[in-house]
Formats: sequence, structure tokens, C-alpha cells
Amino acid sequence: MKCLLKNWFELYSLLACAVATIPIIAIAILLRGNYDFLFHFLLFLSGWVVWTWIEYHYHRFMLHPKTATRKTGTSRTHQHHHKNPSQFETTWSHRVLLLIFSCMFIYIAYCLNNYFTLLAGLFWGWTAFCYIHYLLHKKWTKTFMPRHHEFHIVHHCKYTDKCFGVSVMWWDILFDTTPGRKPSVNNRILYLYYKK
Repeated sequence: MKCLLKNWFELYSLLACAVATIPIIAIAILLRGNYDFLFHFLLFLSGWVVWTWIEYHYHRFMLHPKTATRKTGTSRTHQHHHKNPSQFETTWSHRVLLLIFSCMFIYIAYCLNNYFTLLAGLFWGWTAFCYIHYLLHKKWTKTFMPRHHEFHIVHHCKYTDKCFGVSVMWWDILFDTTPGRKPSVNNRILYLYYKK
């Protein structure tokens, strides 16, 4: 039965990603040649949506494995980040390099003027994820993205088996990995989350 449920989820998940991206790509293809800006915008958007799907699944299944046999060095590092939220594996130099490479990918996509834009959107998603994750650990971000901020705190400190999306929350909503009701975040949890 577990195998059947696992296969069902994999199929459901792939279909959800396909339903989210294939129509956008199809519209982009139809617009190519007549509306180049929209063509590239929609391809870029599709690449980013695919990244958010990859991010959710990687975070859920690779960084939070259910069994000890599936634990890796990366998942152990991630668990260390849960215990010490202010410590990141991605440094500022990594983030700057990602931004430079992202801009290069966008420039290459512009020069090639073809479907490479999809890859540029995917890479941009990875870069955005690294910056968003860093920002979600800063107190001041709760003023302009309060729900997203609280969502990440809840994942870190209360429900580590929920709230896997970092860039976006929609995959958690779609795959039912949000807490059932609005969880409360008390001062003790906030202290743990923000401590240096």
C-alpha cells in the first residue's frame, strides 16, 4: 500500500508541475516571433515555477528524510541549520556568485533568443531562493512579508514536517503540508529562531 501511495504522489506531483508549466510554455511558443518579450517572459516564468517545484521536493524528501538510511551529509547540515537558524551553508560569496551567474544566464538567453530562457528562469529561481531564505531569517522582513516569514519560522521551530516551500507556499498548499490551523509562534520560539 505504501508503494502505491508513493507512486500516486509522484504521479500527482509531476502532473501538478506539468499543469502549472506546460500551458505557459505552450502560450510562449504561440507568441514566439510576434511577441518576443512575452515569449521570453513566459519561458522565464516557467523555469522559475519548475525551480519552486524542485525546491519543495528537495527540501521535503532530501533534506528531511524519513529514515536514517536516507540521511546524507547535506541533510545533516540542514538539520544543524534547524538547530542553529542563524547559521547558513550558503555564504554571501555564494549568493554574489549566484547573482552574477544568473545575470550571465539572462544575458546569454537574450543573445540566443531561444528556449535557453527557460534554463535562465530555473537558475534565477535558485538564486532567488538563496536570497529569500536569508531574508526570512531577518526580523525586519516580517513587516513586508509577514505570512511567508511566519511560515518559515513554523517550519524551523514547530512543524519540521510541514511548510517546506521557501520561495513560495503554493506547493505546500497543493500537497497538504501546511499546519491544519494557524499555529501560534510564542516568544520562546522567536528567541530560538533569531538568536545569534
